[in-house]
Amino acid sequence: MPSISKRGDTYRIMVSLGYGLNGKQIRKTTTFTPPEGVTEGKGEKLAKAYAYEFEKHCQGMTNLNENLKFSELQKWYYEEIAIHKLKPTTYAANRYLMDLYVMPFIGHLRIKDINTAKIDRLFNELFTNGRLAESYRLKDVDTLGWGVRRPLSRRTGLCMGTLQTLGTGGTVTKRKAEKIAQALGKNLGELFVMVNSGGGLQVGTIKRIRTALSPIFSTAVKKELIAKNPVTNATTPSSGEEKQKEFLDADQCRALLEVLDELVSPQLTKLIRMLLFTGMRVNELTALHWKDVDLDKAQLSVKHNLYRLGGEYHVTTPKTKSSVRCIALPPQVVQLLKEQREWQEQRKIEVGDKWVEKGVVFTGMFGNYINNNYINLQFKRLLERHDFPDVHIHDLRHANASLLINMGVPVKVISEHLGHRDTKTTENIYAHIFNETLEKASDAISKALGDVGI
Repeated sequence: MPSISKRGDTYRIMVSLGYGLNGKQIRKTTTFTPPEGVTEGKGEKLAKAYAYEFEKHCQGMTNLNENLKFSELQKWYYEEIAIHKLKPTTYAANRYLMDLYVMPFIGHLRIKDINTAKIDRLFNELFTNGRLAESYRLKDVDTLGWGVRRPLSRRTGLCMGTLQTLGTGGTVTKRKAEKIAQALGKNLGELFVMVNSGGGLQVGTIKRIRTALSPIFSTAVKKELIAKNPVTNATTPSSGEEKQKEFLDADQCRALLEVLDELVSPQLTKLIRMLLFTGMRVNELTALHWKDVDLDKAQLSVKHNLYRLGGEYHVTTPKTKSSVRCIALPPQVVQLLKEQREWQEQRKIEVGDKWVEKGVVFTGMFGNYINNNYINLQFKRLLERHDFPDVHIHDLRHANASLLINMGVPVKVISEHLGHRDTKTTENIYAHIFNETLEKASDAISKALGDVGI
């Protein structure tokens, strides 16, 4: 209830709106002057009615200081809330998106001024002119010869995949280019040329920005700091008809297995085979420890994820509780793992003290962790040489799921095999494959019964 105090011919009205981010109580005040000629009792009634409307107005706007800027809300969210809820890689990626794409557009705005229309405007601006991250290409790719890359990776914290991309004529962000130039004792302009500056962001990037932005407002709503989330009803731009995502079918999977031996490392050959046979996530397989593998029982336990942040590798728990699971291994994978263990034991003898023991199944040549970007880079190069669809290494997981669905494996078994939260997740992700399977079942019944009874 608002407080009302009479001061001469006017009434002072104060509304309490809880506490702000700094812990101080937030109050809104106003004054009400009754019309001339009304009695004192009538004036008091009018003041109470005015106070009631004023309170509704204040609560509908915000429980925060109405001058608070989005930049302050974002800082509070990441320092007080997100750091306890998000995994480090997600935290870093989301904050990067906010700082690069969102803050230049709405960071200066007051919270009370950010509505759904403003968020629509933000997304449309990003779609048409949001590419703020400049891309840089090496003037001379020989700058990153093979003898330079690994030491440079250690000094900069950049993965080998990034350096290999540059060494083959690819581009990197300005931030990464600056790290490389600094590590080599050069200015940015001496080593790099800027390319592809300006233009709009892809719809997929805007969707990731939306996913990072919405929880900031949602958390503020839950904490009763603002009345509603302006992102909820905002519209993400569309580039027209969405391109159907490509997957490897059964024939392509068999063809892929035939050419895997061309990869530069026999470890990569085994690793990619295992991804296809098990449907594991790449960061689950690169974090797989021998202690979690039971070859006698032909099964393994998924208990860890591997990620790289700030140049350092970290082993953590899987993305969800359901991701912790047991996977039954087909005979081909059991044999593959036996060969991998033999190779690893022999390699330890060959390199001696240079071996770094991590206890993981798939390693670098000296026992260190394998970077996901490097795996994907080598995989894509193999696909390109043999005219396979341009898919990501993670899409082998989808290929595994497709094979299981087409073989008639129950959806609950597939869901548990993949580590999904529930069968609904599996059905949503692979809806198109389930639909194709249903059509095949319908055709099979039609052919089996023919025209009898029609």
